[in-house]
Amino acid sequence: MNAKTWVAQEIELKSAKTYENPFEDVDIEAVFTLGNKTITFPGFWDGGDIWRVRFALNKEGVWNYTITCTDKENESLTQTGTVTVTKYDGDLEIYKRGFLKTKKHTPYFMYNDGTPFFYLGDTHWTFCTEEFDSAGDRAGDIECESHFKYIVDKRVEQGFTVYQSEPLDAGYNLSKGLFESDLEGFRKLDERFKYIAEKGLVHSNAQLVFCKFFVKWERYGDLDYISRLMKYWIARYGAYPCLWTLAQEVDNDFYRVLKHQTRFTIEDNPYKFMADELHKYDPFKQPLTAHMEYFSIMPPPGMDCTSVSSSAFRKVKSHSWWAYQWSRKADEPMDYVFAKDGWLNGQGKVCVLYESSYEGLATGNFGARSKGWIAYLNGLFGYGYGAQDMWFYKSRYESNKDANDGIEIITKEKKQSIIWGESIKYEAPIQLGYMRKFFEENAWHKLVPRFDNLSFFIPDKEGFHAIATDERDMYVLYLCNIGYETGRLNYLEYAEYTYQWFNPRTGEYLPKHTFYPDVHRMYKVEQKPDELDWVLLVKKK
Repeated sequence: MNAKTWVAQEIELKSAKTYENPFEDVDIEAVFTLGNKTITFPGFWDGGDIWRVRFALNKEGVWNYTITCTDKENESLTQTGTVTVTKYDGDLEIYKRGFLKTKKHTPYFMYNDGTPFFYLGDTHWTFCTEEFDSAGDRAGDIECESHFKYIVDKRVEQGFTVYQSEPLDAGYNLSKGLFESDLEGFRKLDERFKYIAEKGLVHSNAQLVFCKFFVKWERYGDLDYISRLMKYWIARYGAYPCLWTLAQEVDNDFYRVLKHQTRFTIEDNPYKFMADELHKYDPFKQPLTAHMEYFSIMPPPGMDCTSVSSSAFRKVKSHSWWAYQWSRKADEPMDYVFAKDGWLNGQGKVCVLYESSYEGLATGNFGARSKGWIAYLNGLFGYGYGAQDMWFYKSRYESNKDANDGIEIITKEKKQSIIWGESIKYEAPIQLGYMRKFFEENAWHKLVPRFDNLSFFIPDKEGFHAIATDERDMYVLYLCNIGYETGRLNYLEYAEYTYQWFNPRTGEYLPKHTFYPDVHRMYKVEQKPDELDWVLLVKKK
């Protein structure tokens, strides 16, 4: 067998023996060795008498493998062989550089070779229901052979690097066990996982089911069963470039105080166990988190909110990054508290603005665009965008009321009329591509957030900016106030600087100018070119 580095391959085995409950009666695993290097992949039952080992190998050479079976009498589920692995020679960065990893006290994801990874995600909580072999009935004037593939391809074209998913309506029922009737749902997931990987996106995915369904399972408290399911998920999807998120809003207790529908607290949260089991079986130890509950400085009465400091996962060893849920209205000052908490108290882990206001549901173009800049310049090195009828396909969620993001009003009539064939044409994803290009041109991974620190910037209008710097050599200032106000850069060095306006709506730079700080080491920034959001890039010569 031949393979390329980091690219998934598969071995199929056919059992000569029949089992009453294949999922629980027998296990297989494959151990691959190259010199003193060993990688172990669990195998999985895929219906009838078929078992599979899905694997990826990360080093060139001739690997030996041995597949073993817990049923020692079933030789048909054992196998030995070799895989000749050559270096990936395509254009996709995730296979050229290797799957993602984290490094303590490094605030961004990196490829396996250490290169910084720019996280720009698109959200699809019901991706299982998106038509895979047709455009469906909500494509509008979009002509395509696959709803699912069209959106993936479009996001790749626009510069996105991550696909965010939750397996809502996946088509299986795991309450009592995993049976033949559940496998069609997993096969739907298979073709989607595979396509996402083939396009070079990292798949930030939740496991199994949404929390409110999980707690109602008949086998909810069966730890051996839950462990098997975690192993099964890794067996099917651990050979693809992934980030693990467990489930939506399970850090810390799924709003238990408000909703009274979960059976766990912060202390006995079962997702802690699930996290460690998933990590245990994952051959590449890909980064893992628990999607956090919504955060607000002024939460609704009775509602729990999660911050980094209050997380249920602070002592979970397998947990390696923070998946924020954070938003603000565009006409309200930023509080900076939540982002600061991650930067100062986040245990040296990566922070990502994983879920925020979705375009066409709770915010408009400005809100969707600005949150990416606000995230990256506040030390959240990742942003998850979402659009109406894509973040939750055919959903009526909050469609019976108007939304006001502080600048734009999205009426209930508008929400109800939006189809994915329209929202795929939104400008914000294109503009976020401009943002990515800007940051990659300006060494984003060296930037340190300065929040509301007046020793770097004194705003004319407080709470409407985000600033990060590379020491005193480079400043990136995002001004998101509606108006012309700017402010003063503070404690600059006595040196010549350049400044240049960047338009986040068009991706264009205005001409470059030079300046020297005044005797107080300050510089008063000229008024913005117009009343909308602008980015100021300042560099020491």
